[in-house]
Amino acid sequence: MSSRAVRRLMKERGHDDLEESAALIEKQAKQIGSEEREEKEQAANLFDLLGGNDASDHDSDQDSSKGAIEEKEENSITKQEPVKKAGAKKKKGKKKGKQAAKAEDMSMKEFEAHLKELDEQLSTPNSAKEDDKKAGRGEALGVVLTEEQQQNRALLMVDAKHLDSESEIKRLFGSAALKEAGGRGNGRRALQQRGLGSRRLALSHPKPTWPPMMASPGVDMRQLAAEDGPDTKQLLDSDKTGGQWFAIEHSARFRTVQLEFLSAVITNDADRIAAIAYQHPYHVDALLQLSEILKQTGGDFGEAGTLVERALYSFEQGFASRFSITNGLGRLDFRRIESRGLFLALFRHMQFMARRGCWRTASEVNKVLLSLDPVQDPYGALLTLDFHAMKSRQYDYVRQFYDSWTWSSVSMLPGWAYSRALAEFMLEKKSGGKSTDLLVEAILVFPTVIPVLCTKANIDIDPVVLTHPYFEERQITAESAMTHMQLLVQLFVERSSALFRTPEVARWLQEGLLLALEQIALGGTCARDITAAPQVVERRQQVERQLCTYVIPERISRHVLVADMDALKAGLPEQVRSATSYAFDPLPPSNDINIYAELVGGMQLNDNLMNMPGGFAPEDFADLDALNDAEPEVVMGLIERMRQLLGTGGGLEDPGTSSDEDAQ
Repeated sequence: MSSRAVRRLMKERGHDDLEESAALIEKQAKQIGSEEREEKEQAANLFDLLGGNDASDHDSDQDSSKGAIEEKEENSITKQEPVKKAGAKKKKGKKKGKQAAKAEDMSMKEFEAHLKELDEQLSTPNSAKEDDKKAGRGEALGVVLTEEQQQNRALLMVDAKHLDSESEIKRLFGSAALKEAGGRGNGRRALQQRGLGSRRLALSHPKPTWPPMMASPGVDMRQLAAEDGPDTKQLLDSDKTGGQWFAIEHSARFRTVQLEFLSAVITNDADRIAAIAYQHPYHVDALLQLSEILKQTGGDFGEAGTLVERALYSFEQGFASRFSITNGLGRLDFRRIESRGLFLALFRHMQFMARRGCWRTASEVNKVLLSLDPVQDPYGALLTLDFHAMKSRQYDYVRQFYDSWTWSSVSMLPGWAYSRALAEFMLEKKSGGKSTDLLVEAILVFPTVIPVLCTKANIDIDPVVLTHPYFEERQITAESAMTHMQLLVQLFVERSSALFRTPEVARWLQEGLLLALEQIALGGTCARDITAAPQVVERRQQVERQLCTYVIPERISRHVLVADMDALKAGLPEQVRSATSYAFDPLPPSNDINIYAELVGGMQLNDNLMNMPGGFAPEDFADLDALNDAEPEVVMGLIERMRQLLGTGGGLEDPGTSSDEDAQ
């Protein structure tokens, strides 16, 4: 029986995807074929004994056969070549031919019998498939996930090849564009000489122009356990994601430099911060602070982005062996000041990738940021994920995420409601289908988006429509602060308005608005599907209760502070606007765990105690102005006091010290 017939019969019996089945059948066919060949040879030998040929004929046959054998041997000797690979290929081809011939020798009856035996052997679960299922459930990592956890985790998994922005530039515009952009090129040996190419990393890609790394950056990661304390135990017990929790810790050498850095931040001394970043080129907080200074003052976004990538490189050097940014299970405790730097570095890196037009890279980094704490989402990664997915044309991902995500209420975000409808429209490539229904629902639930979006995207709408009471704000602001809803609407429109400017999308939006007005005129009911109207009305009421308020969640305020939208910062609550916040740690959480708080004190701001890194107690200085005017000797004495409290001396070698510092 031919191998094609075997596969056809296996497919009919439900074994079309079992490679082991084919291998087992081939092995059994080989055994049967060899047995039949032996039987045939034995029968031929018996007939030779009964043959009546003369001795002379037999001798002549022997002579002729000997001549033929000698002739074959001579030909084989002359044809032999010193190239062994060709011979190996011929042997493999002969072996395959023999196996196919032996498989064809198998009869249909024998194959049926062996297929029956094969069914019995395959009744037990396939080990390879069982391993794949375990990996999907997280059992391979020592974690067993529920169906809900698996479903959400699949939305957070990242493809490492899409984290390389230069590969995306090369894929989109070719190698010439990469050279013009100043790509890293082939500098593997140069990187190794500078201590930067020891292993392949996912988030950061060092360049030969980077300073050498002389030692570990001093930001090490460890996995959290219940034995670490009651706070950690509560964190692990309350986790519903099934992930593995980690924390970053500063080494003693890192803390030594950190004290000098904090004093420079408090005194607003940008030159000292730049000097620290130069002398300690892989100190993560100094790199993040200096990157923001360059971006705001000089507008050097290229160098600012490089500093952020160097900070990511420092973090990656200390990643724990069990921590992965691609499997969707790595969690990081945001309460700890040491861990918060990685959140900020990822957010900044995502911004710079978007600025370069590397939308797929920005989208993957966005998923990494969300996966670190998908429930609390301290930097509001959900507010940008839909935008980056749409820009990178991952329309199916937007649809799948909106329909499947259960760890937070995506349906309460106006941006996701409109992005979900737009993604469906891009997949349909025509209006009038499901996308229009989704758009009408988004307009009915979040009507205040329409006036702002149409104005920003220059979409022609009848002014009478925009002045309809249904599209006006239900809560008129009495001060400069914005409501929760207003902030979410402004964030969405500022980012995504360009997606609605194309003629076909603008026309689709106008059609959806007319259908929504018809339902509004009918009191929120729809003649086509009356049962859907009560759900929309209930959702609208829920949105008004939760979002039409001046109580802004901490993560939304933090997102606005780092979103590079200065106009929206004025709409934040007064206590957030008046609080002192630093670029390397914007708006620390209310449950902050700060190892430097007891050393540098805290600041009482508007009856809200915020233990800021670098914040000094009132007994040290009356206010920040007094600290700015303090003599250098006073500041150095204060640093020495903090070093004594930390138990660190000044003679320790700093991680990442450059060769220039050694020369000095």
